[in-house]
Amino acid sequence: MINYYQITPDKGIKQSDEATGNWMSLQDLSDNEQQDIIEKYHLPNDIFLGVDQAEEVSRLERLDGTKLKDAYILVITNLSAETDARIEKRLEPLIFIISDTLLITHVKKKSAFLERLLEKYSDKTTSLEKLCAYVILMVYSHYIAELLRLKETIDHLDESARETTRNDELFLLADTERDVVYIDHTLQGQTKTLKALWENTDFVENLNDSKLVYDIAFRQQRAEQLIAIYRDLLETVGGLFSDMMDNNLNHLMKYLDSAALIISIPALVTGIWGMNTGGIPGEGSKLAFFAVLGLAILLSILAGIHLSKKDYSK
Repeated sequence: MINYYQITPDKGIKQSDEATGNWMSLQDLSDNEQQDIIEKYHLPNDIFLGVDQAEEVSRLERLDGTKLKDAYILVITNLSAETDARIEKRLEPLIFIISDTLLITHVKKKSAFLERLLEKYSDKTTSLEKLCAYVILMVYSHYIAELLRLKETIDHLDESARETTRNDELFLLADTERDVVYIDHTLQGQTKTLKALWENTDFVENLNDSKLVYDIAFRQQRAEQLIAIYRDLLETVGGLFSDMMDNNLNHLMKYLDSAALIISIPALVTGIWGMNTGGIPGEGSKLAFFAVLGLAILLSILAGIHLSKKDYSK
């Protein structure tokens, strides 16, 4: 699907056509349609390959030899709101081909990102640079919202680690660690890309909106701080789970060792009386069996009472 829009300083974003539009939005294109766009503007053949891959690298590169003037490619990764899906499915690369007269965007199949962008910033977007800036702003807003949601999960895991080591909680811990790893590495890559965008291009100068640049920088800094804090918290929670499992195992081994010791007492008593050596006390008595049994039970009870009062923590 190819949509054309015109971005003007006074009217914002309006639906347009190929002749008058300065923003071309690409989504869910066939291989032939992608190849037509590549050939039309002399773009690199692999420029759209990573649009459906969560591991697509965030980057900023100059594009030489194209039909677009002063063109460069900007790739950043958004995080969708589908919290039930795995993190790989939620990460969606956004590809921007930016030039002086035309902006080309390409998003993954079934992505609702551009629709939300138009709903929120259609009237405020008065230039190609502002469109890209609002995209970056929305991306970091999504990461912050997800990190705050992960904080609730981390708090739940912290409480659970003090009470239980059930498999469900351990699976949740593994899934949360996976999410944090993906988000952490994605944000690290985007930090380098945006730094290059601010410093190595005239993007900020053409944007001419210091407040918007500040808002982006603030949300970027907040997202990076949150992911650093939550990553360390998650490591602490994981260590707490391990310590609790070790502690529970120690208590279990103390119980089993104590039980084995108590059981061994009647076995020792009956074993001695059962030796076939002759001259066993009570050999001819009908009450000897009950006497031996009573002695074994009494010794076991005394041993149990003694072990229950022992403090093994010293």
